Amino acid sequence: MNTKLIWVLIISIWIIGLAILFSPISYVSYIANAQEQLHIKTYAFDAILNKWGDKQWSYFSDLIYRESGWIPDRKNPNSSAYGLAQFLNGTWKTVGCEKTEDEYKQIDCAIKYIELRYTTPKKAIEFHNKNNYY
Repeated sequence: MNTKLIWVLIISIWIIGLAILFSPISYVSYIANAQEQLHIKTYAFDAILNKWGDKQWSYFSDLIYRESGWIPDRKNPNSSAYGLAQFLNGTWKTVGCEKTEDEYKQIDCAIKYIELRYTTPKKAIEFHNKNNYY
């Protein structure tokens, strides 16, 4: 290996290290966030599977992604919409829930809401496609 290539590799590694060290989201928090999203998606998948079967998962997952990007503490700056399902303050009570930071309870409440209002995630996403909300 020639000396020039070695220096390019050393400088590249150094730059990447600085980028990770000084980035707003460190690599460690990125990994932790990815692991938490995996846990909540696994929980949600099991809940959807038990409620409606596996064919409804893609609709449910897409709906949550559109609403919050699977970020449980997502807040809408223009309304009271909050959480994975972006419930308004009044929506929580319609399904017997209280506004919560607990993403697992948020999934349970979203499932109750979808079942009550649309019967299935597919019907909820069809409504969302037409109205840009559900």
